[in-house]
Amino acid sequence: MVKRVKKLFADRKSWVRLIVVSAVASGVAWKLGDLLLKDGGVVAAIICALSIRISLYKSVREGFGQIVGTAIGAGVALACVSIFNFGVISVSMTVLLCSVVARALHLGEVASVNVPVTALIVIGPGLSESTAFSRLSSTLIGAAVAIIFSYFAHAKTPAARMVDKISSLANKCAKLLGEMSEGVAAGFTQDEAGNWLAKARLLVEEIPGVRAQAVEARGHAKWFPTAEVDEAEELYVRGVAVEHTVVQVRTIARTLFDSAVKGGIAEETKRDIAQALSAASFAVSSKAEQIKSAESIAESRSA
Repeated sequence: MVKRVKKLFADRKSWVRLIVVSAVASGVAWKLGDLLLKDGGVVAAIICALSIRISLYKSVREGFGQIVGTAIGAGVALACVSIFNFGVISVSMTVLLCSVVARALHLGEVASVNVPVTALIVIGPGLSESTAFSRLSSTLIGAAVAIIFSYFAHAKTPAARMVDKISSLANKCAKLLGEMSEGVAAGFTQDEAGNWLAKARLLVEEIPGVRAQAVEARGHAKWFPTAEVDEAEELYVRGVAVEHTVVQVRTIARTLFDSAVKGGIAEETKRDIAQALSAASFAVSSKAEQIKSAESIAESRSA
């Protein structure tokens, strides 16, 4: 039982590191908030927990969204309470107007949700100009702490994480192509083909994660001084390439499944198809190794 628990955490090192950093950062934000402002620790800790992300670039974006959201929330909340007094109408109007303003400012999906959240924090009991300013200041403290600690939230840069995602997905594609090659050579059943198709569909579900990481790597490279823009652009192209590879693997799996339903592949073509799948598997795995090796060389040069 203990070994299983240890393995669960060992297999999720990135997640464990992020939650530990988030916990420490929230504690520091709470302490700083209470030291610098009266009763400012709770708001600072909440904003820190909401803002901290897996990379410095993401945390700056989220922190900016929290700060803008709280500033908007403070103004809207004060206006609504002064007009409608504190109650159902003022709370509803605050959330509605904050959502509209966040959308108009193109703050992004996450920040658009956080704007009403931070507005509700501001509109809490005892709202006045002084408390609104205090909560806005607490938000600045929480966001600043989150940005600082996010540097330690992950051991690798966005570009390095992109390399990991590309190589991991490419290796999974290569493995599945190898399985299909062996299956075609030996003669496969409809159940085996269905299993390949299911695995291929699972690989397709990983594409959004690769895209999101590619966008993050490009955005990080544009503003972070030590990041290479050319490297990020190249990784973006490689990400698109691995997406196409995944789609092709799914198409192959679908074709094999359809052929199994219709009675199987002709004996005279089995060998050629198996060899083609094996060659494709080797090519994809070799490309994944090249990407990983290039990243290792770049890291050793920069060290």
